[in-house]
Amino acid sequence: MNIKSVAQLRALLFEMESALGLVELSPNERDVLYAINEVCTGTPKAARSDAIRNHPLAASIPQATYHRALKSLVQRGMISHAPDTRAGHYVLPTDRQP
Repeated sequence: MNIKSVAQLRALLFEMESALGLVELSPNERDVLYAINEVCTGTPKAARSDAIRNHPLAASIPQATYHRALKSLVQRGMISHAPDTRAGHYVLPTDRQP
């Protein structure tokens, strides 16, 4: 692998993020959203906060920043609190599920 290959992948990722409207998110919000998508299980797709937090994309985000990113994603409607569960469970809206 070389830097040119990484640059091409990054350009492709930016194009895909732009098409999905994700460029409006901060890098931390994007990383948390990606981590949620990676750890989601079940129907509806749900993720526990500790599983999201332990994902490599979110693990290095400072705790307060991580919680602000979750709150922002909820406010934007990109994730929501899982119904009938304790705090710390999040679901993806059905129109955003993979």
